[in-house]
Amino acid sequence: MHFSLSTIAAAALIFSAADASPHRGHSGRPYGTGRLSGFPFPSGARPTGRPGRPSGRPSGGFPFPPANGTDFPGLSGPAPTGPVPTGFPTELPSGFPTELPSGIPTDLPSGLPTEIPSVSFAFPSSIEGNINAAAASTKTKSSKSTKTTAAVESSATGSDNSSTPASTFAPSSSAATTTFPEAAGSSSLSEPMVVDGVFDGGMVRFDRGTACGGQGEGGDSDAVFQVQEGGTLKNVIIGADQTEGVHCMGACTIENVWWEAVCEDALTIKQESGVSYVIGGGAKGADDKVVQHNGGGTISISGFYVSDFGKLYRSCGNCDTMYERHVIIDNVIADSGKVLAGINSNYGDTATITNSCVSNTKSICTEFEGNDTGDEPTEISSGISESCIYTDADTTTC
Repeated sequence: MHFSLSTIAAAALIFSAADASPHRGHSGRPYGTGRLSGFPFPSGARPTGRPGRPSGRPSGGFPFPPANGTDFPGLSGPAPTGPVPTGFPTELPSGFPTELPSGIPTDLPSGLPTEIPSVSFAFPSSIEGNINAAAASTKTKSSKSTKTTAAVESSATGSDNSSTPASTFAPSSSAATTTFPEAAGSSSLSEPMVVDGVFDGGMVRFDRGTACGGQGEGGDSDAVFQVQEGGTLKNVIIGADQTEGVHCMGACTIENVWWEAVCEDALTIKQESGVSYVIGGGAKGADDKVVQHNGGGTISISGFYVSDFGKLYRSCGNCDTMYERHVIIDNVIADSGKVLAGINSNYGDTATITNSCVSNTKSICTEFEGNDTGDEPTEISSGISESCIYTDADTTTC
C-alpha cells in the first residue's frame, strides 16, 4: 500500500493533536495512547457481575463514554468531556507540488514523418530510351507515295488521322517461352466471338471450323474473336481451322494467346490511336504477317515467341487511310523468318527493338515507302536507322 506525502502529513498532525489533549482515561494514560482492545480499567476497579451495557458503547472495540455523560458502572470519576481537539489540518501544507514539473514533453517531437514516403519506379534505360524515341516521332496524316518525309511532317498539324506515339510500355510478366501449351478443350465458333471487357479462355482451343483459304484478304466477319476498344483477350489458343485470327477494333490487350497455325494474319489492329499490348503467347506458320497494324497509334509486343514467319510486325503499306504508326518489340524470341518488323518511314513510322533473340531471320527491320492508292509498297532500306531503332546487342539476347 502506498500513501501520498499529503496523507502522511495529515496523519502526523492528527496524532500530534491527540497527544496534546488534556483528556485522559481512568488508567492515567492519554486516550491517544491507550489500549485499543477493550477498555483500560485501573487496577482493582474492574466491575463484578454483568451490568447492563452502556448505551454509548458500540458492540466491541473501543469503549466510548455514554451518550448521557454519566459514569460507567463500577468506575469512579466522571467520563471525559470537553471539546474535540482543535488544529486538524484542512489544507495541504505549503510547498506541496500541485502541477507537473516543467520540462515534461506534452507533444510529439517535431520532425516525425506524418505521411508514407513516395515510391517511384524507373524502367531500365534501354526501355526508357525506346519510349522516348517513339514519343519524339512526328505525327503525320494520309499521304500519297510521292510525298517525302519532310513534306509529311510539315502537313501533320492539320491531320484528322494522326496517331499518338507510345508514351507507356508494359513489359511481359515473364520471359518468352518456345513451348506451345496443351489445349484444355476445343470450341468451333459459327461466328466471331465479340469481347467487350475481359475474356479468359482457360487455354481452350478456338477456331471457325473452316480450313485456311490461303493469303486472300478476309474481313471482320471471318475472325475468331473481335475485341472491342479497351477489351482484353487472354489464355486462348487459336486453332488452324480459321482465316483471320483476332481482330482488335480499338486499342486492346492480347495476353498469352497462341496461334498454332497462322493463316492470312494472326492479329489485326484497327485502333485509330492509343496503345495496344501483345503480352506473352506465340505464333508459328505465318506465310506473311503475324501482327498487321492497319490503324494508328502504337503496338507493344513483349515476351512473344514466333517461328516460321514472313513478318512479325507490318505497318500497313497501302491502306485507304494511312497513319503514323509505332511498334515496340521487347523480350521476343524469333526464329526462321523473313522480316522482324516492316514500317513505312515516309509516314513517320518507327520500330524499336530491345532485349530480343532473333535467329535465322533475313532482316531485323525494313523500311518501305507506303501509299494510300493500293499499290504494292516499295522497299527503301533495311537495318539500323533513325526509324529502325536497335543495336546488334538488342537482337542477340539469347
